[in-house]
Amino acid sequence: MTRYRFDQIAENSTAKKKPEDSDRERYVGLEHLDPGTLEVTRWGAEVTPKGDKLLMERGDVLFGRRRAYQKKVGIAPFDGIFSAHGMVLRPRTDVVDPDFFPFFISSDVFLDEAIRVSVGSLSPTANWKDLRVLEFSLPTLDKQRELAGILSEAEQLKGCYRGLLATCDDIVKSQFVEMFDKPGIPIKHLEDIADIQGGITKNKKREAMKLQLPYLRVANILPNELDLTEVKTIGLTEQEYEAVRLISGDLLIVEGNGSDTQIGRSAIWNGQIDPCVHQNHLIRVRLRDEALPLYVQTFLSSSEGRRQIMAKAVNTSGLHTLSTRKIRSIEIPVPPFSLQREFADFATSIDKSKFAVQKALDELNATTKKILNQELGLGNV
Repeated sequence: MTRYRFDQIAENSTAKKKPEDSDRERYVGLEHLDPGTLEVTRWGAEVTPKGDKLLMERGDVLFGRRRAYQKKVGIAPFDGIFSAHGMVLRPRTDVVDPDFFPFFISSDVFLDEAIRVSVGSLSPTANWKDLRVLEFSLPTLDKQRELAGILSEAEQLKGCYRGLLATCDDIVKSQFVEMFDKPGIPIKHLEDIADIQGGITKNKKREAMKLQLPYLRVANILPNELDLTEVKTIGLTEQEYEAVRLISGDLLIVEGNGSDTQIGRSAIWNGQIDPCVHQNHLIRVRLRDEALPLYVQTFLSSSEGRRQIMAKAVNTSGLHTLSTRKIRSIEIPVPPFSLQREFADFATSIDKSKFAVQKALDELNATTKKILNQELGLGNV
């Protein structure tokens, strides 16, 4: 293998424009990039994005340099604009094969180095001036082309698996509509069927507190599921713990993080870590006996639930936030508990199929990661 500086491998395109209303449908933000896949399946903004954005061309590699630890890399699906918190990268084809280039940028070899040189405490960011001087070893162009063929076929299979997962979700949503989108079901405010509580605020004083406990952040809440690969700790008093502790069955809702796709995102806590608390950007909904968490969560992700969430969100300088008070006022149909249980049983049966598909996807991800790491000199990491 031959060693190259990163600026010999990649070009950092910095061309920008101030978005116009017509750019909304062709905007890709960091929130649209999903870790573990190069495919970009979501894009667009409900309002015209603020500030200058990077120009991207179809096939460009999009790298989320802000919070690089999230490992977000994608391939631009069209000509458009990209978040200024990212990078638009293009291969220097004299040393790297264009088809292999996206896999190199998504590799642990590159991303681990990008994370290492990131600066800033709240939102660590990888800057070009630090990245450009990093050195990496690349196999020959012939070997890169061979690897690109293998990895591209695997990526297509991964897309099929993700499609099956999406189909499972669509089946659950269709069943929900069939069972509950009908007149005659009593409508109640969420606060009528649940206790709703904000979370703990992080500050410097908490670092010295004796009681340090795991706490969940916005980053831990994926659409309808939890990501517990990185759970941080926070200091708090015994009194605070009693107010914000989590118990199995709690529903956690993202109040907002500047992203329309994140606001209102929810997941059910099943006591995976005990004790555990939650931060102030997550709203805890603890349901009483009238409603099941899975039923309420499915409603919040339905078209009517999303409509209410976005209608109640406050837009401040282009950033949407959903307050605890607004969450309390969400109107939700509350059918008989027996029907909710019937729906929950159906959704749980679909989840078993999702689990099998997800397991196959995880195994394929592990295999391709191992191949790429070995070929780039990282061993069996």
